[in-house]
Amino acid sequence: MTPQTVRLYGVSIATAKVGTGFFFLINTWLVIGITGRPSSAAITLVMTVLPGLLLSPFIGLALDRCQPARLACQADLLRWIVLVGYGLLYASGRATAPVAYAVSFLIALGNEIQTLSWRTAVAREASREQLFRLNALTVVTGQTGQIMGAAASGIVLAAIGAAATVGVASTTYLLAALSGFVVARRMRVVEFGPHASVSGVKKHLSDLRSGMRHISERPEIAFFYGLMVANMTMIFGINAMLAPFVREELRLGADAFGKIDAGYALGAIVSGLFVVRLADRFGRRTILVLAFLVAACSLFAFAQCHGFLAGFVAYVGLGMSFQSSVIALSAAQRATDPHYQGRVNASFNVLNGAAGLLIYGIVAISAGHHLYRQLYGCQAAAMLILISVAVFASRRHRISQFLTREEPAPSLDSRSSPMPACEQAVGRS
Repeated sequence: MTPQTVRLYGVSIATAKVGTGFFFLINTWLVIGITGRPSSAAITLVMTVLPGLLLSPFIGLALDRCQPARLACQADLLRWIVLVGYGLLYASGRATAPVAYAVSFLIALGNEIQTLSWRTAVAREASREQLFRLNALTVVTGQTGQIMGAAASGIVLAAIGAAATVGVASTTYLLAALSGFVVARRMRVVEFGPHASVSGVKKHLSDLRSGMRHISERPEIAFFYGLMVANMTMIFGINAMLAPFVREELRLGADAFGKIDAGYALGAIVSGLFVVRLADRFGRRTILVLAFLVAACSLFAFAQCHGFLAGFVAYVGLGMSFQSSVIALSAAQRATDPHYQGRVNASFNVLNGAAGLLIYGIVAISAGHHLYRQLYGCQAAAMLILISVAVFASRRHRISQFLTREEPAPSLDSRSSPMPACEQAVGRS
């Protein structure tokens, strides 16, 4: 990928995340306004988890059969259309609770497709060293876009109203689709071969089984994606507990909640700017373990804090620790055959969805029992255990070989290998 293509890729990711930051903050207020029940916000939260839990295997299968970059653009177009319709329904007074829940599901589905599509496209297109840099860029641009959207949404909502704000959010997805389409045109074009038209339930199940077999043949894939699932489980927990913790334990208001939450994005952005250089200097294994240690210390510090400043600093640390997922994802993509990137990534995305539902259930059950400090402490202990697992496992060659820096390799345009259901690839400059 050329520098100009990389910049356009970053613009597409950031612009889409601006829309996500706009929508999910505004939609909470819209749903509560439509239903009159604060509990309806919890239902919208569940709806955002269901697409990854239920549909990820089928998304992954589609990604391994086509050009994923174009599918990412189509996902952004889907979100644009959905939000335009939602805004019109809300403006006319016809938006109901089922409509709001369906919109939440479809927006989350578009996010799942876009995220998995770009991961697969980048893994196919980039060299192994460029892959690490692009994954770090994805975090920086994504967090920047999301914090900009969340910060601006309240101001825009007060200035132009709910329906117009939904329209603004939809426009960001359209802009993301347009810039993403330019990136997709500069990537490899995949042409379907004579076997691509073979369809049916047996064919789909066979392809899904081959993806699972690929994981079983390369246990290092499960190890690195397992680290990501563990990190995402921690993120689900802190996201679900932050608002009640700030309100019930810190005795602070919505303004403090927003600032502490923004601290996470700030930590992720700043650390994302330096993670590649730090990994090149000290080694990816060292930075991976250090990131988990920072997560454990930050969780423990947040569990003990009693004021805004300590909470904000702890959340900055949690954001910095997210770079463990960048390193783990890059290693997992290197360990995975390009033919199976979509299916493998999507398979573990199902585990992310299941973990999200489990964590949300635990937090919901503990509501009102003032157990948040204990739950944050338990997460800190889990991170310490994960450090031990990572240290001992990374001593094995099958794991350590993917945590070492490689010399720049030829781009995928110069490599030729048969693709399943996508037999011919044509390079574009």
